[in-house]
Amino acid sequence: MNKAVSLLIPGDKEVAVFLARVDVFPETLVSVEETSRADSMSSTATRRGFLSGRRLVRNLLSRWFSVDSINLPIRLSSHGRPYLDGESYPRFSISHSGDLVMVAFSGEEVGADLELERSLDMTALSSRFFSDEEARLVSEQESNETFFRLWTCREAAIKADGRGMAKLLGLTKVNASCQQGDCLNVEIGNDIWMVSHRVVDPAYHLAVATKKRSSLIRWCDLR
Repeated sequence: MNKAVSLLIPGDKEVAVFLARVDVFPETLVSVEETSRADSMSSTATRRGFLSGRRLVRNLLSRWFSVDSINLPIRLSSHGRPYLDGESYPRFSISHSGDLVMVAFSGEEVGADLELERSLDMTALSSRFFSDEEARLVSEQESNETFFRLWTCREAAIKADGRGMAKLLGLTKVNASCQQGDCLNVEIGNDIWMVSHRVVDPAYHLAVATKKRSSLIRWCDLR
C-alpha cells in the first residue's frame, strides 16, 4: 500500500482506498449532526470508529475540493448511507474495525468493508447468513481467512448497493468459484458486483465493491 495522499479524484471505473488508524486527522472538524450522532452511541469503540471515518472523509474531500472540512455538505440517504451532495462528486463508503478505519472513493457506486480477524462461531454464522455453497466452503476449510473473506466481500457489495443490510442479506451470494486474482463476484438478486479483497497486517480484511471491474484501484495506507 502506498502511503502518499493522492490528490487525484477517482474517475469512473477507478477507486481510491484509504486505510488509517482511528486517531487519524484529530484536527479535522466534523459537523454538529455527526457529533450528536456519535454522542448517542453507547459503545466507545463504535463512537470512535464513526468519528474517525467522518474525519478521514472530510479531510480528503476538503483537499480535493479546497473547501473547509466543516463546510462539506455530507448528507444521509433514506437508508442511512452518507453521500456528498452534488451530482458530480465522487461516491464513498466508510468502514471501521478494531483500531483501523477505511474509506473507498469512486466515480461510481462503491462499497467498502473492513474486518479484523477474530474468534467467532464461523459454522453458526455462515449457516445463518451465507448461501449453502458459502457455508459448505467455510465448513470444509475451517479457516478464519475464508470466513472473513466471504463476509467482507458480501458486506462491501451490500453497502455498494445501498438499500440496506436488512433488505439484502438473504439475497446476497458470494460466488467463490468465480475468482479472478483478488476479485470475486457477489450476486445480489440479478445484479453482480465485482469485489476486490486483500489482507493487511495484522489480519485485517479489506473488501471494495463496484458494479464493473475497476480499471484502477489506488490503495493508500496512512497508518
